[in-house]
Amino acid sequence: MTRISTYAANQSALMDLMKAQKNMFDAQKQLTTGKLATDLKGVGYQAESLSASKAALERAKSYEEASKRTEARLESQDIALERMSDAVSSLRTAVTSKEGDYVMHQVREAFYDITASLNARHAGVYLFGGTRSDVAPVNIDNLSDLVAAASSADVFENNDRSPVVQLDQGYSLEVGMLASDVGGEVMAAFKRIADFDAGANGPFASPMTAAQDAFLTGEIQNVISALDNLLVKVGENGAKQTQVENLKNSHTDRQDFLNIMISDMEDADMAEAANRFQQAQTAVDVSAMTFSTLNEVSLLPYLR
Repeated sequence: MTRISTYAANQSALMDLMKAQKNMFDAQKQLTTGKLATDLKGVGYQAESLSASKAALERAKSYEEASKRTEARLESQDIALERMSDAVSSLRTAVTSKEGDYVMHQVREAFYDITASLNARHAGVYLFGGTRSDVAPVNIDNLSDLVAAASSADVFENNDRSPVVQLDQGYSLEVGMLASDVGGEVMAAFKRIADFDAGANGPFASPMTAAQDAFLTGEIQNVISALDNLLVKVGENGAKQTQVENLKNSHTDRQDFLNIMISDMEDADMAEAANRFQQAQTAVDVSAMTFSTLNEVSLLPYLR
């Protein structure tokens, strides 16, 4: 009878020791990782909510990164558009001049600035090429090439599809502009001026002839129209920049909210975990001592 009760006591003490060791291990793991558990099973009924929140957090991070990349592209586009606007403003000044030599000098300067801007790249991609990246959007380098072209439209190599970026669930934004849309009017003005300069009434010189003066007077409104078109594009790009900035900030706020939710579900209370660890350590010591004492129990001293 003594053997049976001693065996039962030993088994009970061993189970208490193992339980205390597990509690100490779990508390120590929480102290080390800062988490309630290392898998979804450990958070119990909140597992589904935790999984959904983490998935939403990853989406928010992805959309925020897409917003940052788009923001950088739109900034590059803004710089290119502003440079083109300045060039067309200079062209407008040139066509109102009465100095023929100055006219063509300014026309060439404006042409180079326009073509360089239309062929600008961002992250290795042409800003105004549409979805085409194998060739520059404008295929000429100087005014003589423009004179040789059948029409100004022939110098553009962009396709008609603007890049589109998804910036939120169910929301996409067209971020690119096409060289033919942005520079079509001003390139047509360049060709008319270059053709006139290379034609029977050219070249422009000082003093200008009556025919040259009349031609430039008639071209002023075309250049103003080209500038207005560019300023509209600058405004459109600026509006998109504001949209993207707002979306980026929204995704940042969403991440902050989700991180708080996730923390509430999976982060351990470190003070509580430290207290449980101390209690578990004490329980292990007591259980180990009890188990050791029971193992030393013998009837031999009582039989002497």
